Amino acid sequence: MEQFKAWWESITSREQLLTMISAAVIAIAIIFWGIWTPLVDQVNDSKKQLTRAQATLSWTQEKADVVLQSGSAKPSSRGGNLTQIINSSARRDSITFSRVVNKNDNIEVWINEVPFDSFAKWIAKLSNQYGVSVLSADLARTDRDGYIKVNRLLLGM
Repeated sequence: MEQFKAWWESITSREQLLTMISAAVIAIAIIFWGIWTPLVDQVNDSKKQLTRAQATLSWTQEKADVVLQSGSAKPSSRGGNLTQIINSSARRDSITFSRVVNKNDNIEVWINEVPFDSFAKWIAKLSNQYGVSVLSADLARTDRDGYIKVNRLLLGM
């Protein structure tokens, strides 16, 4: 500190003024580019993330309404046992199971990746045409937009 005082007193008043102005400019630059800009960028990123989340929520609610509305119709025919119904309808709708397990009077299926719209139409068709209902479901997002992974889907009559 003594060295700084000695140096400060050794320079002219004009150099002292220039040094103070330079220090102020550097401090403002540090505050602007070191604090303000990263904060603004973070706020903008958060707004974009919120917008994407709201769009996903809206899309999910819209698709849930479609599934709920289509599930309210009365089944028209049975057409075989549960295993036959599920397998034949899945084949017609190009849905491929990664695993199928019979559990008493119910069927449990896993699907690696399927377009959500195709899945929703398939579930609606099972409900409307055959009286098959979803007893429980565990669905997950995939990296591809509009696709889901069915970790576990329990179907029954």
